[in-house]
Amino acid sequence: MPAEKSRFVVSADWVEKQLGAPDFRIVDASWYLPAHKRNGALEYAAGHIPGAVFFDQDAIADHTTNLPHSLPAPEFFAAEMGKLGLRTTDTIVVYDGPGFFSAPRIWWMLRVMGAQSVYILEGGLDGWKKDDRPLQTDLPEPATTIFDVAFDRSRVTSFSDMMEIVEAGTRQIADARPAGRFTGDEPEPREGMRSGHMPGARSVPASILSENGQLKDLAALRSIFNAADIDLSKPVVTSCGSGVTAAVITLALESLGHHDNTLYDGSWSEWGSRAETPVVTGAAEELVHAPHGPLHAHVTQLEMTAAPKASLPVPVNIQTAIMRTIDIPLPFYRFLHRQVGARWHWYQRLRMSDAELKAIVHSPKVSISVLYVNGAPAGFYEFSQVSEEVVELSYFGLFEHALGMGLGKWFLLQALYAAWQNNPQKVTVTTNTLDHPRALQLYQRFGFSPVNTYDALVEPVSEAELLQMMRRDRASL
Repeated sequence: MPAEKSRFVVSADWVEKQLGAPDFRIVDASWYLPAHKRNGALEYAAGHIPGAVFFDQDAIADHTTNLPHSLPAPEFFAAEMGKLGLRTTDTIVVYDGPGFFSAPRIWWMLRVMGAQSVYILEGGLDGWKKDDRPLQTDLPEPATTIFDVAFDRSRVTSFSDMMEIVEAGTRQIADARPAGRFTGDEPEPREGMRSGHMPGARSVPASILSENGQLKDLAALRSIFNAADIDLSKPVVTSCGSGVTAAVITLALESLGHHDNTLYDGSWSEWGSRAETPVVTGAAEELVHAPHGPLHAHVTQLEMTAAPKASLPVPVNIQTAIMRTIDIPLPFYRFLHRQVGARWHWYQRLRMSDAELKAIVHSPKVSISVLYVNGAPAGFYEFSQVSEEVVELSYFGLFEHALGMGLGKWFLLQALYAAWQNNPQKVTVTTNTLDHPRALQLYQRFGFSPVNTYDALVEPVSEAELLQMMRRDRASL
């Protein structure tokens, strides 16, 4: 059985097939330390992946601070991304030279600023060149776009936040610097900084998370965190020298389904240069020392403009009940989603934080009803009052144990009766080719008509990510 890989990493084969596709963008994020004796901008000019734009990490930064390449203000970031021709709705692949050094930083920045379909090229530009794949020397001139920034402040840790975390021990600290700098045995590359680490920090050198340009498989990543004494069920803040390789740890955490993590943007450049910060020296913890991409889906949007007139009897020899939930408990809602949607790659609601999910499912405009068959949950439907005129059937489906009982058509009809209860002008639904193979046919049979289609990429939920979600729900009970 092949090792399970990060859902955020895509292969060179996959990327090469996407070149030139609409809404597909490539970003060269190469940046190096002086010790690397490489220049990202010069290498980009000498040859880059066709269509790639160059992200200058020193230029697209906060210039009001003396800290290197700090996260800029959202408005400035949005303007710079617009100049590069990027939009939050694009599918964006980021790369650097070796694969997992500076690219994860831009992957993190784009996601923090609102872009969600962001991936990293496995093997980097070095691997791309080694395979004799196409290169381009012409500098692209992308049309200016609007990057609709949506800054998630909760994913960034400030200096004052970090002082509180260290003092109170409210978060685990994962330090991506090399072990020698963590212990204080090796000097920092920047002058005026002490060596050592923050009290309570754990050493997770970014270099051990990847190998030969590939992020290690999920089992290996999990072993590394376990060896470093990082509990994946608890919050983590990542840090490094200047905020770049801390994002490699963030990438590894997110790949394992860990979403309660933040990045200390100032990192050791800030902490190690200030006199008031506590610094500890000492031996680091011993650590246990590898084509993947999103799924394609063809999406169909449908609507019906009149209530159904059909009627169907309840299947015989079973007891059924449909109960509308009020303020549904979030673990129970996620349980419904996993039981119904795991086969069809329902993932967006599962990846939401408690606050995000609660804001949706406890909204007075959202109605959720659960089907019980012979006393056990067997399915659910959810619809949303988009406006006075429009109701959206957001989710509908059966548990696996309820399939083959003749319930599908009858249950859909009950959902439609409920959706039309307040006499909207139309009811809408969306399906795709990853859904049940007869879903589109079933919706059309009950009166829906297609009004729009488009292609999309779906990030599948891994087994490790599902396990992490279930642990989170158990912890909240």
